[in-house]
Amino acid sequence: MSVRRSLILLTIVALALPVASFGLQSIPAVAPATSEEENLLFHTVGYGDVEVTINAIGSIAADKIARLSLTVPGRVAEILVEEGDAVTAGTPLLRLEDTQARLAYEQAELALEQAELNLQDLLDGPDERDIRIAEANVASAWSAYNAIANAVSADELRAAELRVQQAEEAYIAANRARRVAGGDSEEAIRLLDAKIGEASFNLEIARQQLQQLQTASGPDLNAAAARAAAAEAELERIKAGPTDAEIENAQVAVTQAQMELEQAASQWAKYTLTAPFDGIVAALNVEVGALVSPGMPVVELADIEPLRLTVDVDEIDIRRIREGLPAIVRIDALANLELPATLERISLVGNNVEGIISYPVDVALIEADDRVRAGMTAETEIVVESRENVLVVPNQFVRLERRFNRAYVNQVLLDGSLRETEIELGLQGSEYSEVLSGLRQGDVIALSQSAQPLDFFGG
Repeated sequence: MSVRRSLILLTIVALALPVASFGLQSIPAVAPATSEEENLLFHTVGYGDVEVTINAIGSIAADKIARLSLTVPGRVAEILVEEGDAVTAGTPLLRLEDTQARLAYEQAELALEQAELNLQDLLDGPDERDIRIAEANVASAWSAYNAIANAVSADELRAAELRVQQAEEAYIAANRARRVAGGDSEEAIRLLDAKIGEASFNLEIARQQLQQLQTASGPDLNAAAARAAAAEAELERIKAGPTDAEIENAQVAVTQAQMELEQAASQWAKYTLTAPFDGIVAALNVEVGALVSPGMPVVELADIEPLRLTVDVDEIDIRRIREGLPAIVRIDALANLELPATLERISLVGNNVEGIISYPVDVALIEADDRVRAGMTAETEIVVESRENVLVVPNQFVRLERRFNRAYVNQVLLDGSLRETEIELGLQGSEYSEVLSGLRQGDVIALSQSAQPLDFFGG
């Protein structure tokens, strides 16, 4: 009978083994027998990948959820996001009524602009326009002085002095007439005394009038002179340019204005809540118009980079894993979606649930998918060990003798007969195992479909 690799007429009995996950590169599928050989399965040995994995179930969770609050009290003026929105760090989320803080900032901004202009004016030095203005101020001040000084004419002063002189002469004459009238009657003496009093009164009036003319412009004239002197001093100052002290004071004023503007900006910013990191708005705890107090959680922000999965790994398997191992995460609600992940943290403390000890393990997703949400049920497959591009056989074709730690397959020979061939296994996956010796690429092995399957890892 001729031998064909894909179809062989044989009747054999082999032990069947359980199947689990595996990946092959260009290995033909197990070939079913024809009607004459319907109780046989054949497989051509080839190269592929072998993985040893541990599976566990958990739920998707965000890396962290921050409860955000403000540091100032106030009333909510505007909510700028909605639940489920993706935001980046610095994105405004919520704003309180901030009229007073905004006005304070604008005033500080104007004060800084004025301080900077004043400093620049000093640094630029005097220009011709400033000098002309100062010279005009000097001329105006002296003009005002002269106007006051010339308010009383010389003729008016001489006339007043003459009136005083005449009043003095009349007073002297009245006194002389009184002294020589010793024998006159009492009536005559009273008349002379009355004339002396009248002359004295007239003299006092004349003197006061002269004094008023002489001093009428005195205080105003002094003030006008002071203003003129100040205008001249200002002109000299402008021509000389700013002093070092003036420049230093202007620089200090600018620095102070900058500090006040920064403080005003910082205070104003407190009325707007911003995202501290990239994430998803998980919850909004206030509405527009609501009053909030410092420290009150108003927005919950979830950090979803990366999303993570926390699973419980049995104490028997925990020794086989380590942080950094690769994993695959499958989402129950999203068929055919597989996301690469990495084992991030293994808890040092186990949980005892009805006598079963397990350890929490955190698995971080490497790639994100917009459809994945926190809270979804997921399964993780942790790759404990793997071999790539090695000679492999399906576990169901292998018969184990655990007593002697040996493995066998039914190899199809060139003449169509079967031979039980001992093979040396390397890495043993849940579905396929690595073959170190005993078989070569292209060899054909057989298995009876009617054989009672046994546990590959059993006896």
